[in-house]
Amino acid sequence: MILEKTINSLRALYVDGTRKIQGDEGYLYNSELIFYEPSSDIDIARLLDSYSPLPDDYLSFLSITNGFRPFSNVELSGEIEIFSINEVFNSNESLSDPTKVIVACVYDDYFIIDTNAVAQGNKEYMYLLEGISDFDDARSLYCDFQTWLDRFVMAQGNKYWTWRVEDRKF
Repeated sequence: MILEKTINSLRALYVDGTRKIQGDEGYLYNSELIFYEPSSDIDIARLLDSYSPLPDDYLSFLSITNGFRPFSNVELSGEIEIFSINEVFNSNESLSDPTKVIVACVYDDYFIIDTNAVAQGNKEYMYLLEGISDFDDARSLYCDFQTWLDRFVMAQGNKYWTWRVEDRKF
């Protein structure tokens, strides 16, 4: 499965603790990777009681690590987080639509699993909500969780979903 390979490769990259990452416009910074302990079956069941169905690749992720903070800037910290189960509950508690589950935040962009799409067997259930706005403004990322995570890791924490060819002038 892509998910395990992605996570294992990421762990290998950070075997020495921190590493340099190149961000937008040549910005270079020291980054760290913070993994959390795997989720318990009880915690995963508690999550499924509130938000269901959730996709298998996301549940597999939680069984490997109960969220993590990849590519965190050592000096700033906290700008990128794939949420733990408790953080999923905290981030979604004030929201009115239980079929849209926020599972990650990257520099004020929120990543959502659409459980309606999962229930219909649609593999393109990941959505992006740029900044704080209404769920109706979310746009599809045309992928599943493991594909989104793999792309995000390949982009070294950069916002690949904003890389639009038409935005560049040559």
